[in-house]
Amino acid sequence: MMKLNCHKRLWTLLLVAVAFFLASLPCRAQHRVELRGGGTMYYDDHGTGMPVIFLHGHTLDRRMWDAQVDLLKDRYRVVVPDLRGYGKSSDPEEGLQFTHADDVIALMDSLGIEKAHVVGLSLGAYVAGDLVALFPHRLLSCVMVSGETCTFTGPSHPRSAKEIANRRVEIKKVKANVDAYKRRRVVSLLGACYVGNRERIKPELTREIMDWGAWQALNVTCRVYYGQEAWTQLVKTRPQVPALIIYGENERAHKGYSLPYLPQGKMVQFSRCGHMVNLEQPEKFNTTLLEWLEEVDGKSQLP
Repeated sequence: MMKLNCHKRLWTLLLVAVAFFLASLPCRAQHRVELRGGGTMYYDDHGTGMPVIFLHGHTLDRRMWDAQVDLLKDRYRVVVPDLRGYGKSSDPEEGLQFTHADDVIALMDSLGIEKAHVVGLSLGAYVAGDLVALFPHRLLSCVMVSGETCTFTGPSHPRSAKEIANRRVEIKKVKANVDAYKRRRVVSLLGACYVGNRERIKPELTREIMDWGAWQALNVTCRVYYGQEAWTQLVKTRPQVPALIIYGENERAHKGYSLPYLPQGKMVQFSRCGHMVNLEQPEKFNTTLLEWLEEVDGKSQLP
């Protein structure tokens, strides 16, 4: 009997040791954070060090940054959320006003992150643009890819009755065949990429878009960007946040228009590249991003 009890104690101690070891691992588990108005934001949290937050594009999710997570997770704390209404995060409640920028700040607050490097592409770049304009004190640096601080109508101007009626008409068309709508989105997004990159990145874009819940296409959305309100503040305050703007040369957009209001900003363009910069030119993007982060962190440690 004594021998049996000893074995039980050994097993108990072993299980406690294993639990303690798993709890101490630097690669954190997947988590959720409560959002204003209900619902949760899903995010992955990897590594330790200076925090880097990645913000995905519309109809995509956090998986678009997998190559960047692999690059940085051994030297930085890498936080990759699904924004509200995408991936594994909760869908918004129709009629509830929120902004993605406020959700990112809520995520940072919940994780005890005072300041972070923020990297966003397309929709994520607009959110990063809101953050650099309205919450510069929360950023170590801002990397905006295929987008900048936008001038869309902000939340202080809710949608009019006419806008809502028009959206209801569009929603009815989408509901008739949601999968067809998603397939058209795949074609559209690929069309915004450099022709030589399309076939290579098509499987990943297709996977994420077909997994997308399409809430934004099936509901009347609120003003999810601060937009014009952020732009007004950017022009007024000219925040001293290190900012990097990245575009593909084949992107059809007005590029770098926010640079005059970012004293520590610069822009680079990638050749043979369109909208999905990190997927189209992953090696060049990774090198550019890592050099940028190291440069900014190096300057911040100077006496």
